[in-house]
Amino acid sequence: MENYEKKDLLLEVGCEELPSRFIPGALKQLQENTASLMGDYRLNFDRTEAWGTPRRLVLLVKGLASRQPPLQQKVKGPPLERAYDATGAPTAALHGFARSQGLSPEALTVEKVKGSPYLFAVKELPGKAAELLLPEILTQLLRGISFSRPMYWERKEDRFPRPVRWLVAFYGSTPVRFTFAGVDSGTATFGHRFLSPGSFTVDSVAGYFNCLERNRVILDHERRRELIRQQLFEKAAAVGGQPLLNEALLEEVTFLVEYPVAVSGSFDRDYLELPREVLITTMQVHQRYFPVVREDDGALEPYFIGISNNRFHKNIRRGYEKVLGARLADARFFYNEDIKEPLESYAGQLADVIFHEALGTLAEKQERLVKLVGTIGEHLGLSGKHIRRAKRAAQLCKADLVTHMVREFPELQGVMGREYALLSGEEPETAAAIYEHYRPRHFGDAVPSTIEGALLSLADRADTLSGCFAAGIQPTGSQDPYALRRQGQGIIAVLMAYEFDLTPAALLDAALREHVKAVPLSVQRRKSLQGALHDFMTHRLRFALQEKGLSYDVIEAVLAVPYRSVAELFKRAAALEKHLRTDLLKDLHAAYIRVTNLSRQTRGGAVQQELLGEPAEKELYLSLLQVEPRLEQALQQCDYKSCFELLGLLKEPVDCFFDQVLVMVEDEKLRLNRLNLLASVKSLFNRLADFSLLQLAG
Repeated sequence: MENYEKKDLLLEVGCEELPSRFIPGALKQLQENTASLMGDYRLNFDRTEAWGTPRRLVLLVKGLASRQPPLQQKVKGPPLERAYDATGAPTAALHGFARSQGLSPEALTVEKVKGSPYLFAVKELPGKAAELLLPEILTQLLRGISFSRPMYWERKEDRFPRPVRWLVAFYGSTPVRFTFAGVDSGTATFGHRFLSPGSFTVDSVAGYFNCLERNRVILDHERRRELIRQQLFEKAAAVGGQPLLNEALLEEVTFLVEYPVAVSGSFDRDYLELPREVLITTMQVHQRYFPVVREDDGALEPYFIGISNNRFHKNIRRGYEKVLGARLADARFFYNEDIKEPLESYAGQLADVIFHEALGTLAEKQERLVKLVGTIGEHLGLSGKHIRRAKRAAQLCKADLVTHMVREFPELQGVMGREYALLSGEEPETAAAIYEHYRPRHFGDAVPSTIEGALLSLADRADTLSGCFAAGIQPTGSQDPYALRRQGQGIIAVLMAYEFDLTPAALLDAALREHVKAVPLSVQRRKSLQGALHDFMTHRLRFALQEKGLSYDVIEAVLAVPYRSVAELFKRAAALEKHLRTDLLKDLHAAYIRVTNLSRQTRGGAVQQELLGEPAEKELYLSLLQVEPRLEQALQQCDYKSCFELLGLLKEPVDCFFDQVLVMVEDEKLRLNRLNLLASVKSLFNRLADFSLLQLAG
């Protein structure tokens, strides 16, 4: 391979302020699409880097080759038998093909294709210079970035979420000229909007980075993040505390500024009487501020830290404090108004709030939750006090949705329900369940810490899922407007954490029965819904098992047979994964396949011992009787090591059976009895998994 000169490629897209949530995904796409395009255009490079600020996306391609490598082109011509006539003279077909390829007949080669010789023209095409290809590559690169809410500029191919204001592209010290979104690339970039306004001319890739540093733009977002983190701790320490860091907020703020400056402020200490979550939500969610807490016990202090995109000025601090003060004053007013009445009084207003037009009001939903919580609790054999508290929580769990505070701060639903329940004299476990029934809110979030919260969380999700399916609302493709997939994952997470002896199918069927009482369904429709819900939850289980790092075939093998609980399913899958490469499992797999191949020919039935005549079939039946109760006990104890060892005891009797017994005899009773024996063996194996789905190395 020839060595070509390497230079760095720089691309900057300058625009109006981008939403912070768009930037990380755009940077990832820039790097991935660059690697793909450079491969398509046969341009080698060393590595890529990408950075972003609210006003610019920047790509650096290190060590980009100056030219494509030569390409050998091989074109198939006519068969050799048509290239020469009977006297050996070249035919018109040969001359025509050689002329079309710009070669002499002597330059053609012969190769066999499927055993027959053909003429081929082999040419070496020189590679094109990178400078000639880059305008087209960069245009395709920017058109290939997708955003959740793009806008069209100049033409439909040019999509970007904000107006593009300038483009800069350099290959080494040579500008790359191209057009995107109606903007021609040039050599001028812009510094910080406030600290260094105006345009600045760039003369090279290296000059670009120097220009930004001089003009108050910290391009590297990782550096900005760590600078913000450092300033937060310094400002918090100055008032005797430490910042309450939220990594998601830190990420968001990082992409809101180009030159971060931390500004500390304070608020009236009296506001600390409000619930902690009210203060934190007001600061973090509404103002993008970082609260300050005491180092020793984490209690909130009357201070906060905001991140400005400008040099410090006392007016910035005053502005931050004024806006936060107004927010907290509103919160205190709403809180004081809400606590004038007990939480139960707000539950009466839920009859006027529609949950869904096909599923009734929130009051009706709460009624279903009360019944469903009782059904689940009784099924699980929980104590009366747990069920009573969970039912009470179900009666109140949506009441805070109509309070002043939650109407103004929707993020506090559940939080205010807990606080108001405690102020209303409810039991702590009941109040906790009101808050926790929203958990887990997302993948990786904590599950409820109380049994009452777990029961209500399961009931709420099951009611929503079964109701939506009954109303014809199901996720399709990437569309899931009611977040039903998240609801399903939440059910699995709770069932897994508490190891409840309950399957998702049984839970959702219980919830569906409550909906059927209000809106009767035909037997056929109900069976259809049960099947759809079962398939939906199986997909969620498959995803959860994949997240545990389990092999695809192991997942399919355990999902193909019945399970009694999610926790039991996960443990069984983990045990199967652990044994996947062992000789024992290979033996079990071989025995299972032999048994399964014949047992398909029967629906199964009782084995009649008096029809067992051959010693080998008697031995297999006796082994089956001995292993079955011991296997059942091991399964109850989740002792899967013993389960595999017990099934291993059937390997030799199975082999002897097939070596010495003819199954498909003419005597129908005898044939059916032997098939039923094999079906019984298969059924025992299926207590663990469908071994036929395992992909074992030979």
